[in-house]
Amino acid sequence: MKKVIGVITARMASRRLPGKVMKEIAGKSIFAHNVERMKLVRGISGIYLATSEDPQNASLIDEAKRLGCGWYAGSEQDIVDRHIKICEKENADAVIRVTSDCPIFDFESATRFIDEFQKDPTLDFIYVTNMTMITGTLSELISYRALKKVHEIYRGAAVSLPIKENPEKFKMCGITIHPDLCRPEYRLTLDEPLDYELINKIYSVLYKDKPLDLHEVYGWLDDNPAIAKINNRVVLKGCNVQNANLSDSPVFSIVKSAKGFVIYDEHKRVIEKDEFLKKFHKLFSTKNLND
Repeated sequence: MKKVIGVITARMASRRLPGKVMKEIAGKSIFAHNVERMKLVRGISGIYLATSEDPQNASLIDEAKRLGCGWYAGSEQDIVDRHIKICEKENADAVIRVTSDCPIFDFESATRFIDEFQKDPTLDFIYVTNMTMITGTLSELISYRALKKVHEIYRGAAVSLPIKENPEKFKMCGITIHPDLCRPEYRLTLDEPLDYELINKIYSVLYKDKPLDLHEVYGWLDDNPAIAKINNRVVLKGCNVQNANLSDSPVFSIVKSAKGFVIYDEHKRVIEKDEFLKKFHKLFSTKNLND
C-alpha cells in the first residue's frame, strides 16, 4: 500500500481576513474543523499542517500540536516545497491537499482519490471533473513524484496549477461526484469577511459536534436563499483567478449545477439571468461589434 498524507495549507497572515484560520466557529477554530474533516478521509496515514516560518504562525502551530497533527514551517511563498518536505519527512507517496479556507470540503471525494491512487500508484494528479474548486468544497491528490516535477518550474502558491496547464506532462485521473454536490452557485470558501459571516451562520445552525454533511449544507442554503447570497458578490482574487481561468479570462462562464445553470461574470461572481442577458446584449450590440 502506498502512503498518503493529508496536508492542510494554512497561515495567519491573510491580507483580506487576517488570522482567519484561527477564527472560531461553533466553538472550534477554522483549522480544527479542517482537521476534523480530514480525519474522515479513509486511507490517509496522518495529517500535517503546512505553514510558513513567519512568527505569526506560532499560535497555529500550537493548535496543530494540540490537535495531534504533524506540522512543517517552510518558505512563505514556495508552498510546493512545503509539501515536498512533508512527503520526505514521512516517506509519503502522495498528499491529499486542501487549504484551510475550505472548512466544508468534501471528504468522500478525497477518499475516492486515495482509492484510485492505490489502484494505480503511477497517477500524478487526481481531481474532480464536474465541480469547480474555487467554491471551496474540494481537495486534490498530488503524488510526491509530481510535486518534485512541479518544483522544477514553479515556486508559488497555486500548487497544482502547472499540472493543469501541462496535462501532457502528468498522468492525471478525473472522477465525478454526485450531481447533488455540484453546486457552483454557492461560495463556501473563506477569504473575505462576508465569507466568514456565511460559514459562521451555516455552522451555528447545522453543526452538532461532528463534521457537516455537505448535502445537508446545500439543502439548508436552498431553503435560506437570503443567507446564501451573503457572499455571492465577492470577487475572486490571487492564485484562485489563475486556477479558475488558467490561460483564459472569459467574460462570462455558464456552469451546469444540480439545480440548473449558474452564470459567472468575469470576476467569477454569480449573476442572475436577467443581468447576464442585459450585459450580453450590450456586449454584442452593433456598436460594440463595429468597434
